[in-house]
Amino acid sequence: MITMKSRFLLILLMSLSLLSALTPTPTGDIIPISVSLTGFVENPGVYQMTPVNRLSDLLLLNKTTTLERIEKTQVLREKSVEVPKPAELLSPPTPEKEKEEIITLENNQGLRRIRITRAGKIETYDLLKFYRLGDISQNPLLKDGDVVFVPAIKDFISIGGGINLPGELEFVEGDKLGTIIELSLGFTFDADISKVQLYRYKENRIDYDVLNYDLKANPAFWDLPLKADDRILISCDAEIRTRQRIKIYGQVKNPGEYVIDANTTLYDVLQQAGGLTKRGDIKSMVYYNENINADPDPFLEMLMQRTMSDMTPLEYSYLRNNLMQLKGKYSIDPVKMMNSEGKEANPYLLDGDCIYIPEKIDMVWVSGQVKNPGMVPWVEGNGWNYYIQAAGGYTNNRKMGKGRIIRANSGNWVKPGKNVVIRAGDTVFVPAQTDRSMWTDVKDIVTLTSSVVTIILGIRTFTRD
Repeated sequence: MITMKSRFLLILLMSLSLLSALTPTPTGDIIPISVSLTGFVENPGVYQMTPVNRLSDLLLLNKTTTLERIEKTQVLREKSVEVPKPAELLSPPTPEKEKEEIITLENNQGLRRIRITRAGKIETYDLLKFYRLGDISQNPLLKDGDVVFVPAIKDFISIGGGINLPGELEFVEGDKLGTIIELSLGFTFDADISKVQLYRYKENRIDYDVLNYDLKANPAFWDLPLKADDRILISCDAEIRTRQRIKIYGQVKNPGEYVIDANTTLYDVLQQAGGLTKRGDIKSMVYYNENINADPDPFLEMLMQRTMSDMTPLEYSYLRNNLMQLKGKYSIDPVKMMNSEGKEANPYLLDGDCIYIPEKIDMVWVSGQVKNPGMVPWVEGNGWNYYIQAAGGYTNNRKMGKGRIIRANSGNWVKPGKNVVIRAGDTVFVPAQTDRSMWTDVKDIVTLTSSVVTIILGIRTFTRD
C-alpha cells in the first residue's frame, strides 16, 4: 500500500521530469559534429558544426573564417617592423588583393554540383536553387562525418535581355530553358516571350546558329534542353508599360511628378496639377526637356577649353549664346495656350519634360553702371530712359551706346530703342568702359598712321612708273 509520503515523492519526481522536458537545452549542451569541407574553397579542412546547421552555414563559416584571417594578418603587418624581402617589394601581398581573389574564387564555385559523401553514399545538391528559389531540399542538414566537396565551375550558360537577373550561370547537364529562366528570377515587365533567341555554337566552336522560339504560342519550349555555352536572349517590347514621367514645379497648386502617355498635352498636365496659383506667371513659364538638357555638346565643351583669341567670331558667338540660353527649351506661346484652353500652342509632352511656373514679379532688374542698381517696379509702356532714371542715372564710367536689354524668357540681348518694349522680368544692363593705357592708344594710332602712309607712298610710286 502506497503511503502518503510515497505519493508526495512520486508527484514531486513527475513534476521535475515535466519541468526538465519543457526547459530548452542550452547551446553548450549540444553535441558538436565534425564536417569536412574540400574542393574549390579558400580554407579546406574539418569544421566543428552542430546538428542544426545546414550546407549553406558551412560555406558561410568558411568565408567568414577567411575574412577574419585576412583582417588579423593586416593588423599584424601594420604592427610588424620587419624588413621586407626583395620579392615582397616587387609584388607585396595586400589584403585588398586577397579579398579580390576570394571573390573570384566564390564566383567560380560550382554551387550547383556540390557533393556530400555520407556513410559511403554520394548525394549531389544544387545550392543555387536554395539561394535563389528557396528550395530547402537543396540545402540539407549536416551530419557527423559528412565530407562536402565544392567543385569549380566547368561550363557556363548565359541569359540576358528581359530577365530580372541577367548574367552567366553554371551549366549542369540536363538543364532546360525553363530551369535557367527560373534561376534568373523570371522575366521583366517588358519581356516579349514570343521572341526568345538561342545562340548555339557549332562544332568548330567559332560559328553559331541563331534559333528562335515563341514561348507564348508554344509553352512546350520551356522544356527545351540546353547545352554548355548556349546564349539566351529575351527580347523586350519598348511599347509595353513605358514609364514616361514629367515634372512640374513652381507656382502650381499640386507640383510634383506626373505619369503621361503619348496623348498627354501641356495644358492637360497643368490642369492635373490644379492650375496656377494666384502668384503664378504663365508668361515667364520655362518648359524644357531635361534629357536633352543633360546630353553633352562636344563642340561646346571643346570651345570652353579654348581661349577667346583661338576662336573665330562665329565660334565665339556660338559659345556665348549656348551659355546664355537653356538647352532643350521649347519655343511656345503659353499665354495663347491658356487663353485658348489648350486648343492652340499646346504640344504633346515627352518623357523627361520639365515645366516651371515662376512667381509673378513685376520688376525690372537694372544692373551695371548706374548709381543705384537693383530692382525697379515695371511700368507697362515705359522704355529704357525711364528705368535708367529710376536707378539714379548713369555713372561716369558707363560705356556709351553699348547698353542692352536681356530678355527674361530667352536670354537674348536686345539693343534698346524707341520701339523696343521692356517687359517684366527683363534686365537692363549698362556695361563699364574698358580700361586702356594711353600709351597703348598712342601706339595703335602711330602704327595705323605709318601703315596708311606706306600704302599711299607705294601707290604714288606705282602710278609714276
